[in-house]
Amino acid sequence: MSDTTIPSHDPTTCAACIAIDRFDGVEDGKVFGLDHWSVTSEHSAWQSVRQAQDQVADRVTVFAGSLTFVYLHGGWFLLWVLVNVGIFGFTRQFDPYPFGLLTMIVSLEAIFLSTFVMVSQNRQSARSDVRSQVDFESNLRSLIWLVHVAHKLDVDVAHVEGLCNAAVEESRRALPGASTNSTG
Repeated sequence: MSDTTIPSHDPTTCAACIAIDRFDGVEDGKVFGLDHWSVTSEHSAWQSVRQAQDQVADRVTVFAGSLTFVYLHGGWFLLWVLVNVGIFGFTRQFDPYPFGLLTMIVSLEAIFLSTFVMVSQNRQSARSDVRSQVDFESNLRSLIWLVHVAHKLDVDVAHVEGLCNAAVEESRRALPGASTNSTG
């Protein structure tokens, strides 16, 4: 059996880690912090714009999408119907068949719940946009670095880019519904 342990690594003596640490102009031992790399944290960017009303909408939507919500409503509807068909005595009836009051309450609840769901979906869409922008910025930084490193290593960037374009085109052709003569 071979030994698969990773040797210990001291970032204070590693030349590459020291170069990475100096990247921001300060040698402070921070190699991987997001603030060190000028990279936007999607989570912190999102939390900074999230409001109390958004948190309430999320909580309502989470509860409305749970089985607890379904069970509570099932029990409530069953009890409502049983009371109003006279199972517990006709003196307790307050909403006789066809249960107009129940219908109105359920309709109002549906209006409010659908609004909460739409608010949550719109916010999730906005969060997805923030995440996409963060991904784009990260990918752009990586591309610029890779091209510079490739030039230093005398890599034929045009050749590699041609291979990448061919691979992307092939993967796009493999998508369902893609035409066989698409232009990237």
